[in-house]
Amino acid sequence: MARLASLQALGASLLMIAGATACVAAGAAEPARRVLTPIDWPAAGQARASAAQADAVLRPLRATAPAGLAQVRIPVLLLPAEGDWGAPRFHGQGTAYAALYAPAGAKLGLFGSATHLVAPSDLKLEHAGGAFESIGDGADYSFTRFGAAYTLRMSCDEPLKDKRCTDPQYLADTARALLLVAGEKP
Repeated sequence: MARLASLQALGASLLMIAGATACVAAGAAEPARRVLTPIDWPAAGQARASAAQADAVLRPLRATAPAGLAQVRIPVLLLPAEGDWGAPRFHGQGTAYAALYAPAGAKLGLFGSATHLVAPSDLKLEHAGGAFESIGDGADYSFTRFGAAYTLRMSCDEPLKDKRCTDPQYLADTARALLLVAGEKP
């Protein structure tokens, strides 16, 4: 039952990402629109983890029968098998996916998307995108790789004391550690 609730939460996160268009467009005369970003598949192919690395990451994930892994049409980045991450809960949906890890005292969400939001000309954006951003119970770290957009979202039990949620270097190092293990060109 808890597993179903977690997968539903991951699915809701993906819908939230996809549904952001409606929220942004509410005050604008022109609607905002979500468009596909071209993926650099040749670069992704060169960066793909070795078969042994990918198998070590995917073996425990496959055992949990992840929803949508085979349908994901963007480069799937996941954390290496070593460490205290464990296998993530995973939900894939065409051009987006979410992976949720539960290290001790925290939760780490990894969200990937091959779409971006095109805002209408009359919409004034007040938030400048950046790599690290502190949020209420943790931090977000956003980056692009192979043309796709990714966000690492760390939530900590003690967000003001836990370096994983206060030190930008922790999430930057986590992003660098991600391995390209799956995803296929449409």
